[in-house]
Amino acid sequence: MRSVLKLSLSVAFAVAGFSSQAQIGDLLAPLDCRSHAEWFHEEPVEDNVVIPYRRGFSAPSADLAEEAIDTLEAWKTWSSVQNYTFGKDRGAMAMITDLNALHPYFRDKIKKLIIDCRAKGIELAVVESYRTHAKQNEYKTMGKKYTNSGAGRSKHQYGLAIDVVPIVDSVAVWDNVALWRKVGVTGEKLGLRWGGRWRKPYDPGHFEWTGGLTSKHLTAGILPSVSENEYPCLEEDLLTLRKYWKEWEVTQSAMTRR
Repeated sequence: MRSVLKLSLSVAFAVAGFSSQAQIGDLLAPLDCRSHAEWFHEEPVEDNVVIPYRRGFSAPSADLAEEAIDTLEAWKTWSSVQNYTFGKDRGAMAMITDLNALHPYFRDKIKKLIIDCRAKGIELAVVESYRTHAKQNEYKTMGKKYTNSGAGRSKHQYGLAIDVVPIVDSVAVWDNVALWRKVGVTGEKLGLRWGGRWRKPYDPGHFEWTGGLTSKHLTAGILPSVSENEYPCLEEDLLTLRKYWKEWEVTQSAMTRR
């Protein structure tokens, strides 16, 4: 009887030891940022953002909490608009308006800007988020009233800048200084740099953030880093973004050679 009891205890301890080793092994395994991201983030904000639309059409909505689809073809699903969508000449190439085309940290700041402005009764539409080198060159050829920067010298080329415009009665409002000031101050409180403070060119719809990096850093391929606790998947997200940006670059560059 004692032999049987000893054997049973030995088996029990062996199983327990194996289970403990397995649990320890799980703890020491590489962290999967996708499956554990909820540890670091609050519940997604259930809200909508005004996305670009033409005058006379109802404005569709998009979930602010929606994340980029992690596939090689996801760049094709990014929203974009054509020239004169907001009543201004913006060139022949389409403008990318998708928030998922932005650096994750900056994207979240812009989502907050849209929500905060809405709380003040101001609806914002995204005019342009990420911008290809080809599109930047197109603006450059259109004159200084559009930009002083050539390809690679705009924060748009690194997913760190965005252009927005207030929408009133389904119409883009470009010339209301008081309204722009409210939008600009709201963005500055979020730590964003506002183009409404510039003189040449005065660009009230422009917001950017570089995380302290200079243009020299950006042109060298360095993008801002943020807390891993808040953005555990940042490295993977930026790698995916670079792939998507390249696909858009190839597509729009081909247009200039036609």
